[in-house]
Amino acid sequence: MKKRILPAFLITITILAGCGHDVKPSGNDSIIDTTSETIVTTSSGTQDIVLKMLDNVILYNEKVSFPSSFDSFSDDYTAVNPIKYESYDMSTYTLYYKDKNIGFIDLTKDNDVRGLFIDNDVPNTDFTICGIGYGSSKDDIIQAFGEPNDRTEESFIYGENENKQIVFGFNGNNIRSISIFC
Repeated sequence: MKKRILPAFLITITILAGCGHDVKPSGNDSIIDTTSETIVTTSSGTQDIVLKMLDNVILYNEKVSFPSSFDSFSDDYTAVNPIKYESYDMSTYTLYYKDKNIGFIDLTKDNDVRGLFIDNDVPNTDFTICGIGYGSSKDDIIQAFGEPNDRTEESFIYGENENKQIVFGFNGNNIRSISIFC
């Protein structure tokens, strides 16, 4: 299933077009702690590391923990132009922060977040996972999270469970994409 979801998600985000309904989350006026911690690899399993990573995502100074509902995102976010997955009860939407297109999000019909892809033009300070963002290198990732579960020359995959994974894609030594599957 992992091998089918990841390619489908990546292909879908490249062909997004058309019009659809806006998905607008409910307001959330609470103050969110935006501190992030670097995970030091110990004897704990990589799935524990992935769970810590999913609990320490910072997006535009807001802490977003996964699993999550899009309803918990602030009103600054909107998701538009849904493309439904044929075999799954979810759709991929173009994700906006204020009026800026920042990537894509997979949502179920109940607004549960199942995937998140943030474009690499979002500044490193505006999107991090435990302090790792687009300004980070392969060495930074390994230092923070240890060896990935799977690696190629072009990607590191953290997580043994296809429903909870972080995928770092590379162009050379630099991060080119970060995808969250939850």
